[in-house]
Amino acid sequence: MLYSGPMLSGLLLLATLAAPPPDTTHLVLVATTDVHGRAYGWDYVSDRPFDGGLARVATIVDSLRAAWPGRVLLFDAGDLIQGDPFAAVAAADTTPGGNAVIRAMNLVGYDAATIGNHEFNWGLETMFRALGGARYPVVSGNVLGLPGDSLIYPSYVVLERAGIRIGVSGFTTPGVMVWDRENVRGRVRVAPIESRAGDVLRDVRRDADLSIVLIHSGMEGDASYDTTGVGPEDVAARFARLPHKPDLVVVGHSHREMRDSVLNGVHFIQPRNWARSVAVMHLTLVRGDSGWRPVHWKGESVPLSAVRPDPRITTALAGAHDSTRAWATRPLATAPVAMPATLSRAGPTPIIGFIHEVQKRRTGAQLSVASAFNLAGGFPAGAVRRADVASIYPYENSLRAIRISGAALRALLEKSAEYYEVDDAGIVSVNPDMPGYNFDMVSGASYELDLSRPVGRRIRRLVVGGRAVRTTDSFTLAINSYRQGGGGGYGMLRDAPVIYDKGENIADLLAEELERMGTVVASDYAENNWHIIPESAARQVREP
Repeated sequence: MLYSGPMLSGLLLLATLAAPPPDTTHLVLVATTDVHGRAYGWDYVSDRPFDGGLARVATIVDSLRAAWPGRVLLFDAGDLIQGDPFAAVAAADTTPGGNAVIRAMNLVGYDAATIGNHEFNWGLETMFRALGGARYPVVSGNVLGLPGDSLIYPSYVVLERAGIRIGVSGFTTPGVMVWDRENVRGRVRVAPIESRAGDVLRDVRRDADLSIVLIHSGMEGDASYDTTGVGPEDVAARFARLPHKPDLVVVGHSHREMRDSVLNGVHFIQPRNWARSVAVMHLTLVRGDSGWRPVHWKGESVPLSAVRPDPRITTALAGAHDSTRAWATRPLATAPVAMPATLSRAGPTPIIGFIHEVQKRRTGAQLSVASAFNLAGGFPAGAVRRADVASIYPYENSLRAIRISGAALRALLEKSAEYYEVDDAGIVSVNPDMPGYNFDMVSGASYELDLSRPVGRRIRRLVVGGRAVRTTDSFTLAINSYRQGGGGGYGMLRDAPVIYDKGENIADLLAEELERMGTVVASDYAENNWHIIPESAARQVREP
């Protein structure tokens, strides 16, 4: 199927040119990353079409394959099988080859993919079962089986197009060892990327004309966890300094977009997350005495919002789509008044209070810590659906409780307070290096977040049980598995003793509580326990 929309006019123009000389050839490299379950092109939280998804990717890829037969290769850089209700329903399908996200990948015709950190969220059995249905090679040079550090997937694969050998390798951020350490403990090790990359790329250069890396790791920057013994989170840019440099790196993990960035002769591309765009690289190669070498690159980022979904994909996924809609729209309870998350990072709100209450009641902990993952989420007035739970809790975190000191509690809150920045004129803004899901709020304690004070000294009047918190105090704290492992830079929590862990999915617990109650009343969860000061700062946060 040839799509003739305007976003492809530049890409397909090359197809009208004269055939290249015999010793010159052309390849088209296409990539997605961080799809997070967006296969059908539907937003199951708002129950309306979504302007991305693999069905739209298929339309673009079919057009390119029609224009350049036998010259197109399609790749994915990870975080595929987790992230939205479609992925959640697909993950529960235990039929061999039954995962609907992987079936969509097969239908689109991917040539290779690597593993993202969120692939591990469901546990190894679910990951292996899902990826076992892939009809394309999964490559990973640093995901190793224990004991013995043996490769679970091949570190690279050599594909062939138009007589050119294309070596495709893959790597995954070692943050898995922090974020999903309970899922991988004793069974899988995700090694630091740089410890494995040199040997893998040396072998790729030996076996292939063109070297491509699929890396689920951002370009560079500080890690969101303590890297000691784990390895840095974002290292893609360092591939430009390796002795056996790749020609092209497809970057994932950071949810950013790059059309074509060149470092030390290495090209880097990154499509938008959730399959909202595809990265397309047109590549001209010439053949010399030493083989084929690239001589011209033309990168494009193709948005998918105006692209029609491929009916071949939507028809094949219709059953899974209908099942997901039924799951997402199922009413769990009734809310007399709306419980939005809009102002949840400005002060206590009933919607976060509801999460706290479920966590504390389940674990028996004195305190609870939670985040507002999505300020656009919440419970509407009237029927509260499973999709509304997904709007406030989209991640596959499990519930735990730990024992922490008063010093660790204060350090946790000081870390959270880094979310806000204040300039010399008193203007408040959000720290661009700290995602909103890393702004934590604690229930069971009262405190002030003073934005007139420097980072590290912002928490004032920290009180639990009517008494000022001392460094030597001890408390029990309900927490999610990501944060308990130190994710988000909360290293002060990583070694705290775990006193509760039954492997319970927090989103499922929230849904169960709604069904148990039947009616969720906002005033039951109104805890006016923390405030931003001074008022001038609080006003800016409430009314940006």
